[in-house]
Amino acid sequence: MGRTRWMIGLTPAVLAVVVGCGSSAPPATSPNGTADVAPAGPVAADGQDESTTDLAEHHRHHHHGGFAMFIAMSLDSLGTTPEQDAAIKKIGADLRAKLLPAHDAEKALLATLADGVAAGAIDQGKVDAAIAQVSSVSAGVHGAVADSLNELHGVLTPPQRVALVDKVEAHLHVWHKANSEDEPAEKDAHGGHLGKLAKDLALSTDQVEKIRASFKTSIAGSKVHFDGSAAEAHLKAFGAAFEADSFDAKTLTTGGPANANIASWGATRMATFYEAVNPVLTADQRTKLADQLRHHANYKRTATET
Repeated sequence: MGRTRWMIGLTPAVLAVVVGCGSSAPPATSPNGTADVAPAGPVAADGQDESTTDLAEHHRHHHHGGFAMFIAMSLDSLGTTPEQDAAIKKIGADLRAKLLPAHDAEKALLATLADGVAAGAIDQGKVDAAIAQVSSVSAGVHGAVADSLNELHGVLTPPQRVALVDKVEAHLHVWHKANSEDEPAEKDAHGGHLGKLAKDLALSTDQVEKIRASFKTSIAGSKVHFDGSAAEAHLKAFGAAFEADSFDAKTLTTGGPANANIASWGATRMATFYEAVNPVLTADQRTKLADQLRHHANYKRTATET
């Protein structure tokens, strides 16, 4: 199958597939009243223009379940029939139920960060424990959803299975770019987390540079890092198996480690970022950021999105 495009940048056509899918967006509105994820639009080759900015923001805050989450977010816009839609709706509900423990673990982490930001001091011990729980629960997600994935394979036609794998790949690409280990100045105007936060909170230049320096130092010393080889291995294994005529998710041994690493790194990166942000904020900025984090913690899920 040879799917490695996410490592070097996906084509505009592939990114448009995932950006254009309505259920990739959490339906709850953001603090400024807009949808969390933008509708379809022109997609630049780097995948970080306006039409992917909101999806990237979602992927910065939601990592639970790893690939299982990407699959659940990819169930719409597959060219299905009404009969297939009914079956996929049931599979989506099953996936959501099986992802609930990981979702709840992530919600607890976001709530812990929100409370710490609001108080002006993040409790490192509580954050570390919450991250460990996210990682632990996510490691078991692949086994939990295996029967649902097998059922999904049986419902979809070969072209639809290819389309779903392409959408999963595109989600991984956006997630990977949104959760990189750096926040250089040039990213501020091109989809960077710090650049978006600077606009949302009206950060001063001095605040931005202090956050950038603190985050760079902290993330370099992190014990957890994203394992791109594990993600690539699982993407290849899942894609090749899912596109074949017969499929058994239980035979994929790469799922658990890949899901745990995505969840662990995403949660660690997110926490490290906000730990760098918190000390330089004013009281009003902390209040606004805490509200945003609680919004991410409490977003609602739909039948084809988790």
